[in-house]
Amino acid sequence: MKKAKIVVNPKKPGAKKNLQLAEQALREKGFEISERPDFIIALGGDGTLLAAANSYGPKGIPILGVNIGGLGFLTNVTFGELAKTLIAIVEKKFKIEKRMVMKAVFDRKKFYALNDFTISTRVPGRVVEFSAVIDKEYICRFIADGIIIATPTGSTAYSLATGGPIMIPDTEAIVLTPIAPHTLSVRPIVLPAASKIEIQVGRKGTAVLVADGQRCRLIRKNHKITFMKADYYVRLIKPLHTTFFKTLREKMQWGGREDA
Repeated sequence: MKKAKIVVNPKKPGAKKNLQLAEQALREKGFEISERPDFIIALGGDGTLLAAANSYGPKGIPILGVNIGGLGFLTNVTFGELAKTLIAIVEKKFKIEKRMVMKAVFDRKKFYALNDFTISTRVPGRVVEFSAVIDKEYICRFIADGIIIATPTGSTAYSLATGGPIMIPDTEAIVLTPIAPHTLSVRPIVLPAASKIEIQVGRKGTAVLVADGQRCRLIRKNHKITFMKADYYVRLIKPLHTTFFKTLREKMQWGGREDA
């Protein structure tokens, strides 16, 4: 991989300077900056990587997430580690993780998400009525603030914050997590990746469909959205020393003392 393109969040403090430094690092390590890249550098936070995944994931172009933001769960290479990571790429000492993507079909349009889709109330404080059908079988009707349809990658994001389970990134599965359901029996459920999920918004309340926290569409009463696994994977470049559990411990403070 000799040609690279940098995607940066211009709203991040010092974004312009960091972009210049990243371009300089690429040239010093022998890379060409190109509009027809072999890989993408997402320079920012997780939101920047998610935006890059939406644009370049369908093309199969690998993405390296470099964190100049906050938590950086997906962008777990720090800016200070960029130079040595580029050397590792030159020496082919890296790994590529394939991450499952979700597809939503709504009003004959297709939307994609690496992390999750959220259907949430349009009016804060008001609830929405939902009904769920999985693989043509009616599951339930419930009232809630919303529902999250997450990939394994997205299981550590909004879904986790609302009580959903953590899934290993290479798991082939989908997790449905209700947001503040008004029925105690409605709980998160993990489904096979091949599942076809239909969520219909009922007569009570209005909602919005949000893909990866970035792209929104209004959902009117009685509209139906179909969710399924997409036909491509997002490819993430990761240093060899990076592991999912190490990231959980460092970013999420997961678990207790190692010698407990």
